[in-house]
Amino acid sequence: MTEANLTRRTEERRLRGRAAAAALAAALLALAGCQFGALGRDLRTLDQNGYLRGTLRVPAGAAADPVVVVALRPGDERGTPADWLVLARPGPYFLVVPVGEYRVGAFVDRNHSLTHDPGEPVAWARGGEPVEVRPGATTAGLDLALRQDAAAPAIAAALPARASAGVDGLPASRIGELVTLEDARFSNAAASIGLWRPVEFLVDIGAGIYFLEPYDPERTPVLFVHGALGHPGNWRTLAAGLDRNRFQAWFAYYPSAVRLEIAAAALRRWLQALEIEYDFPRLVLIAHSMGGLVSRAYLGDDPSGLGGRLEQLTFVSIATPWNGHPAAAFGAARAPVAAPAWFDLSPGSPFLTTLFDAPLPPYATHDLFFAYGGSRRRRTANDGVVTVKSQLPTRVQQQARRVMGFDDGHAAVLDSPVLADELWRSLADVEPLP
Repeated sequence: MTEANLTRRTEERRLRGRAAAAALAAALLALAGCQFGALGRDLRTLDQNGYLRGTLRVPAGAAADPVVVVALRPGDERGTPADWLVLARPGPYFLVVPVGEYRVGAFVDRNHSLTHDPGEPVAWARGGEPVEVRPGATTAGLDLALRQDAAAPAIAAALPARASAGVDGLPASRIGELVTLEDARFSNAAASIGLWRPVEFLVDIGAGIYFLEPYDPERTPVLFVHGALGHPGNWRTLAAGLDRNRFQAWFAYYPSAVRLEIAAAALRRWLQALEIEYDFPRLVLIAHSMGGLVSRAYLGDDPSGLGGRLEQLTFVSIATPWNGHPAAAFGAARAPVAAPAWFDLSPGSPFLTTLFDAPLPPYATHDLFFAYGGSRRRRTANDGVVTVKSQLPTRVQQQARRVMGFDDGHAAVLDSPVLADELWRSLADVEPLP
């Protein structure tokens, strides 16, 4: 074959791949129909809020007391915060607030009173200057450096009874709620609400981390993170095979429509709340498809914070589209209303291109599982949904401890006994709890 013929055939394959992706996306848009109206309404509701992000730092050698971070409206510092949380130790924080201006502050809660008492160190982001929160936008870089500073203004806010209160009409997250995987909320129909009606999902279904049983300090948590249009029920087979003498199963649940950086920040906040309560030193993350992107973004900010207790984290991703998916790009460009997650899933998006800028934390490992049992009629190796090329970028392989492939489809791979065997091999390296 001549070089010209080879080039022509390569170009033909590339164009066929684009055409197939466009055809798939067009079919999805046609099936969605009037769902776009509901999605648009819910996105407008979500855009009544914005996000505040930053990192909490303390002087070296400071006592390991919890820290309360609050967002207050200027001139209302004695009122109820728009949002607040408790951090077990220094590290990243994430707040959700209605659109407007806020001062972001923090104080060391030495006596665990949830009140800023005299003598407790305080810090204000940007010197206490108000920061603007725009609709649906993230205001980042609001770092807090705690120090003993008698001149710093006190935080006299009236904190509500719990840190997971809803924001601007949105409900609190479900953190640690006991369920079974037969729960009606864990179904394909319920998960589709998270894509087309994310506010309804938050109100009627509930985002958060669910438990199958009460927390056991003698067993390591295994957090299962679903992908787009996924739900905790997708993990029935693997959860049933989990060694319950060593591990306990947790399940993340989030609406598929939201920006992936927001899903990752929510995951971080939920785990921070659980760490405050349980202080676990080991964690396993098992993520499927888009859930792998969410989990890797979570890992980009050192989950243990600075000097945290988390000593070992095992991350296993399954059939994750690390290079994105052309159908997401088509939907983002052509749909009447685009789910925010589609922008992040588009090949070459800022989210994807910067995802691996931050290395894994030194105590974390990544086992990379991919699937290739897709349609044999397609020329590009795939699992029926995601190409193998998207699942196996060189930069991802270079950071992985193990790379394993499975001759299964994108969803069916979660029920594969071969994958289960390899997964248990990955978990065998998790050190027993003391």
